[in-house]
Amino acid sequence: MTDRVRLFVALDFPAAVKDAVAAVASKLSHTVPDARWVPRDNVHVTTTFLGWVEGDRVSEIAEAAAEAAGGMLPFDARLGDLGAFPSTRRARVVWIGIDDPAGGCAAAAAACEDAVERRGVGAERRPFVPHLTIARLRVPAPVALPEAIVPGLRFTVDRLTLFRSHMRRPAPAYEELAVYPFGLNG
Repeated sequence: MTDRVRLFVALDFPAAVKDAVAAVASKLSHTVPDARWVPRDNVHVTTTFLGWVEGDRVSEIAEAAAEAAGGMLPFDARLGDLGAFPSTRRARVVWIGIDDPAGGCAAAAAACEDAVERRGVGAERRPFVPHLTIARLRVPAPVALPEAIVPGLRFTVDRLTLFRSHMRRPAPAYEELAVYPFGLNG
């Protein structure tokens, strides 16, 4: 029997985006009590969460991510507004939205999920909302999220990344297994 690994595929971002997100989190840290803040280097948009999978399936998942990325073209997006799941009245997660008028984030998520499922690997299916998680609350609570503190930073999304998640405290560590640039199939 092979070891199991915890995997996800994500849109990873340039340092400038991670820096801007960390600055917003720092501004909010005193207004959102009892939150666990996401470390700067962990900021990403999950396109396909696979969870625990057998280690011998990693190469199939890598092929699926490469296939999905290869069929995508780079697209522009920008940091959006603050939000919370399930709502600001009972927040468990605080996030920054991704404004993506062309729908590239959703297209990348759908392409990756489809490619993974064609290989018989099940992915977690949730409605896709492109966002960057910045905090998790231990107990659901109301949060007041100020407007206009997120810079409308524009950036280009041009790759998918396969990550392995190592569950640690105070935050998980994400190990980059492979990066797949967009557009190699076309």
